[in-house]
Amino acid sequence: MDRKTVVSRQNPLIRHIRRLGADAAYRRESGRCLADGRKLLAEALRSGVSPETVVVTEGAALPELPGADIIAVPEGLMDFISPLEAPQGVLFVCPVPPPPPAPVKGRWLLLDCVQDPGNVGSILRAAEAFGLSGVLLTPGCADPFGPKALRASMGAAFRLPIGKADTALPLIAADMDGEPLSARALPADCAVVLGSEGRGVSLELKTRAERVVSLPMRGKAESLGVAAAAAILCWEMSKP
Repeated sequence: MDRKTVVSRQNPLIRHIRRLGADAAYRRESGRCLADGRKLLAEALRSGVSPETVVVTEGAALPELPGADIIAVPEGLMDFISPLEAPQGVLFVCPVPPPPPAPVKGRWLLLDCVQDPGNVGSILRAAEAFGLSGVLLTPGCADPFGPKALRASMGAAFRLPIGKADTALPLIAADMDGEPLSARALPADCAVVLGSEGRGVSLELKTRAERVVSLPMRGKAESLGVAAAAAILCWEMSKP
């Protein structure tokens, strides 16, 4: 594969890539995302995602990448454009998968202002692992296609339907004061709402919910982190 060498921080492509890693609004505007690492590149290829541009440190080996522009850069420039503190020597740019239509069936998670990108990515990974239909996000959530969320999702973001919190599905709100989740079976078609790490499910969504459920805890911990709670909910939601 032919490689073009770039050494300047002022190169337009370099500036574009650096902005993709830092600016969620720019990612939405361009319809592109930036991911880092060989493992994530392999997951993208396995998911049928075709990278448009792949940036590597000089001399690094790559799999076959038909149609992709291969850019070789010195390590110092890779440090400059990578969103990670310890770059892995491979970056790639690919299109953001289009959002699905507003769901009318299936079991979905709805994330309400979950702001930590690592949590969003971990929740996507759990939702895919347990076979949920997809994940919906309110505007206050972290970008699921930001570099940190992509890494935490371990490729799930490339495969799992991810849409806006616009649905006619029955809502089930998760809250510490709700009834035990196991008290009644979940509907076959619903969206379970998980709130932000700080304030929980918003009053608007809680008011719209048909039920409020909780995960009873036997230990002395005050609460579960949102990613841990989501993994348990996903497992419960995977049951018939």
